[in-house]
Formats: sequence, structure tokens, C-alpha cells
Amino acid sequence: MAYFNNAFYKTFVVDSGIVTAGTATQLLAKGQLGLVTDANWQTVVPGNALAANTLAYLVQGSLYDKDKIGNNPGHGGYQESVKSKGINPRYISRVWEQDATVASQATAQICVASDCAPCGQNLFIRMDVKGSPALRFLNHNAYAIGDSSGDAAANGASLPGLCCITGQAYLDPALALAGAMQMLLHDPLIKPFAMERGSGMLVTKNAASPQTDFDGVATFAAITTAGTTYVAGTNLPTTASASGLGLTVDITVNGAGAIQTVTLNNPGHGYAAAEVITIPGGSGTGALPVATITADSGSFTFSEVLNGPYVPSTDPVTDAVTACATTVGAYVSTKFGDCSFDTRDHFNAEPVEIILSLLDETGDPCNDCGVATMTAGSMQQTQGEEVIRALILSERYRQSPYNQGNADSARIREIEMADDLLGFVDRNVTYKAYYVQHVVPRFNNPSGVFDNDQYVCQIFVKDTDTAGKTAVETILDGLIAMANTAGQNIAMETFTL
Repeated sequence: MAYFNNAFYKTFVVDSGIVTAGTATQLLAKGQLGLVTDANWQTVVPGNALAANTLAYLVQGSLYDKDKIGNNPGHGGYQESVKSKGINPRYISRVWEQDATVASQATAQICVASDCAPCGQNLFIRMDVKGSPALRFLNHNAYAIGDSSGDAAANGASLPGLCCITGQAYLDPALALAGAMQMLLHDPLIKPFAMERGSGMLVTKNAASPQTDFDGVATFAAITTAGTTYVAGTNLPTTASASGLGLTVDITVNGAGAIQTVTLNNPGHGYAAAEVITIPGGSGTGALPVATITADSGSFTFSEVLNGPYVPSTDPVTDAVTACATTVGAYVSTKFGDCSFDTRDHFNAEPVEIILSLLDETGDPCNDCGVATMTAGSMQQTQGEEVIRALILSERYRQSPYNQGNADSARIREIEMADDLLGFVDRNVTYKAYYVQHVVPRFNNPSGVFDNDQYVCQIFVKDTDTAGKTAVETILDGLIAMANTAGQNIAMETFTL
């Protein structure tokens, strides 16, 4: 008979620290973890050599608040400590960790040059929405097409700026993109899945034909008034003497709070050369003029491009205007509370995927004008939604009930104390996961009926619990040392998705 292709998993969730030595298993508090031996069933210092033929166990204080229910001791009472199977250092085959990662949105960007929107023609953009969120929400992937004529209904008003004036050869590409993107993002199929990323339009222009409403901030000439009692900070807002908007800066100060250095954080837009920028706060106003620039870019929302303060170029080719529009995946999945929690509830394992592309007026892909790029998103790894399911499954292995699917499931879970599990795991945070794989050779098992060939201990610790992670890693380092002393050759492996 062949080996089973899966391992038995035993789950531990650490939330009350690590007990390193001399504590009996029955005294471990809820959420505490320790390494014990069958010599005296007390916690030991991780890494100490084990006596010959001694097994190690990972042991955790019970997550249940009561010892038993209905006067039925069942399998020893619910408050009995939670133990792994015996770990023989000779048979530890792998130890690994999986880092927690935060979720990131998928992004899609499309950039067009100054001559991509000839007057009298429309610029067409297609957005595709793919992935499990789209399939779950719509039962199919979706797409929509927007064009540079804009969508008056979506904007709430007509958009005369999307028309060329007499003698104009090309529409400002920022206008063409903003009109098409606004139409896309208000499409009923697209709206639940995508949105503009912050100030989603980046417009770049050279200074051959400068416009004071568009010139931005590149460098600072000098600090003219340093002020006092300022507090060092990052991303601080500023005010301008003329038309500029959106500039933020990082500052350092001396002991008296006088501004020492200013670093550009967000360049904003709409600044004139030599315009005076002030930094609110402190006693006295920190002021510094804007340096003259030779080229510039500014970030605008789609609405700012269509409705102001952005002033479009009437000769975008001469002004070398280019524009890039960026959208992000923005689907939000349904989530149930603990009262109605069911292990069969859906939770997102992958983010929505969005794709932008240019089309010509016949609907065919347009490859000679503009560049489209995309970045895939990622979900949180070892999120609490995964941890609670792993814990419930592990408890089911030891025949601790978890009631679901009936009209009175919430009440039954309270009686059977499954609510203790739900209350112990924070489903809104991410956990770091650690694994110990233990493989026992089949010395004499021709029938293949035994289920203990291999098993994995998985330990979850909140990613914000630095002390807890350090303590778990100390235990695992000790197991690795014992395994290598026993003839293995393993090291901690790290996986990041």
C-alpha cells in the first residue's frame, strides 16, 4: 500500500505566551503553548537534549472554558490540555514558516501619447474584470467599453471640454482618458469591481508652452522663514500664495523647532514658478519659494481633469502632453459575523483582476497608440478566516463538535462551547504560521490501515505579536537542533506568497 498523500494536521493558536520550563500540562492557561516530554509531562526548555527514547509533545492550554457538558466526560473533558502526537526528533522531516502578508489591490494603468485622440474620432478603452469575485458575483467574467465622448449622465452635466475647438487637431489625451474612464467606472457591470486609484490621472507636459495652472513643484530654492516650535513630520500639507494645490512635504527641525530641511513628498499641481509655499504650524510661518522648472507632471482626479482646475492643452502635440489613468480592483466580499458563521461560508482567496486595453473605432485591439500595464493583487496570507477553519477542523479530529447548518445552530454552538473557538480567533487580522512535519516510517504495516504515517503541527500567532512569534521560533529552533542531533539535516524554511 502507498503512503497517504496528505498529513494529519494538529492546530495550535497561541495567544497567551509560551511556558518554557517546569509547568504541568494541566496548568497551562488558555492559549499558552509549551514543549513537554513524556518523562514527567512538564514543560521543558526548548533545545535541551532529550533523553534516549523520549518523545516531545507540543501542548497547549484548552481553548474551552468548561471541563465537560451534560455530565458526559466523553474523551476526557474539554478542558484537558491540547496535545500533539509524540514527536520523535529522528522523524522530524521539515520545519517551515509562512509569513503573513497584507492584501494588495490589483492595478491597471493605460497611458496614451499626445496624438492618440485625433479630433473627430473617439478613443475607446476596454476594461475586463476577471477572477473568482466576478464569477461569484456575476457567474461570468465581465467587460465594458468606454470612449472619449464621456458620459454626461455619469458626470451629472454636459462635458463641452471633450470637444475640439476650431483648428485643433488633437484632443488633450488627459481629457480623452478621463472621459472614457469615467464612463467605464459608472458602468453597472464594472462599478462593483473597480475604482479610480487616488488621483488616478498623471499628466506630463514639457515647458515649451508653460501654463501657470499646470506647472508643478520640482525643487525648492530656499527656506525664507524657518519659524519656531515646529514638529518634525512627514506628508505635511501646505498652502500656496497663488493657484497651487496638493503639495505635501517632510520636514526636520532643530531644538527650537525651526525648520531645517524640507523634502518634497507629493508635488501637487497648478503651481507657478517662484510661487511662495507656506507650511502651517509652529510660531511663525515657514515659507519657501518654488524653483523654476523645465518639465513637469501633475496628479489629478478624473473629475479635476474634466471639470477643473486642470486646463487642457489645445495643442497637446506641441506641448508634449501625455496622460496615464490608473484604476484598482475594489470588490468587497460578503462577510458573516460569529453568530451566523459557517465553515462553508465563502471568503475570498484571490482578488479581482482588472485589465485595460485600447480599441480602434472598429472594436479591434489598437497596438500602435498607448501602453497598457497591470499588476496582480494579492490576498492576505494566513488571515483569521483561514485560521478559524483550520482550528475547527483540528477540533473535529478530536471529536469536539461544531454545529452548523441548522436553524438553531447558534444556540447549539453556545451549549456545545464551539463559541469558545470563534471568540478565540480574531478573523480580522493576519497570523504568522509555523509548521512541523513528522514522518514515521512504516516498519510493518502491509495493510496500509494506519493513519499516523505523517502529521503536521501547525501553530498560528498573530502577526502583531512579536514576542509570541519569537517564543514559537525558539521552540522550533530547539526541535530543529534535536532533529539534527538525531541524524537529520534540516533547517527552518520560509515561504512567502
